[in-house]
Amino acid sequence: MDKATLRKQYLDKRLSISRSRFLMLTDDLVNQVKRIDWSEFRTVHIFLPIKKNNEVDTFSILNYFKHAEPQLEIVIPRTNFENFEMENVLYDHEYTLFRKNKYDIPEPIHGKIISNDQIDLVFIPLLAFDKKGNRAGYGKGFYDRFLKNCRHDVKKIGISFFEPVDEISDLNEFDIKLDSCICPDKIWEF
Repeated sequence: MDKATLRKQYLDKRLSISRSRFLMLTDDLVNQVKRIDWSEFRTVHIFLPIKKNNEVDTFSILNYFKHAEPQLEIVIPRTNFENFEMENVLYDHEYTLFRKNKYDIPEPIHGKIISNDQIDLVFIPLLAFDKKGNRAGYGKGFYDRFLKNCRHDVKKIGISFFEPVDEISDLNEFDIKLDSCICPDKIWEF
């Protein structure tokens, strides 16, 4: 299936999730996150959700990290829409203040900038993914550009409420594959 079709289909599918189902799926995703050995990572980049699009509630994952994995250094993105790039802002559970950007994504107002080469793992937003680790995002290419500037060994993890499709048909040379994807009932490894 092509990315444009997947974007429409999976955004509609995500928007149709009831509030109670959303909360249950979020709990299941956090339980999968708990299964990962976090001792091998120091700095983790995590996206923040667009609530109106019913995106995975990564604030729940941040809350888990705060209590169970306090040794992790968490960075969150701040986007420059003029050059389509992101910078990593060190997240502080108590003091980071947010404002929403033009796409309704919460972003830190200020904070210490962390270079891409310090990041060990990146949580990547997506609408759909396939059984080979390819993903369909919103189509702006922010994360593909961002990942090209990270270390070659950075771990790339998607998060999805839904299982993978068989294949994404219209890949291009700029697409960067996932290493794994966390779903409510399983972590897919590629």
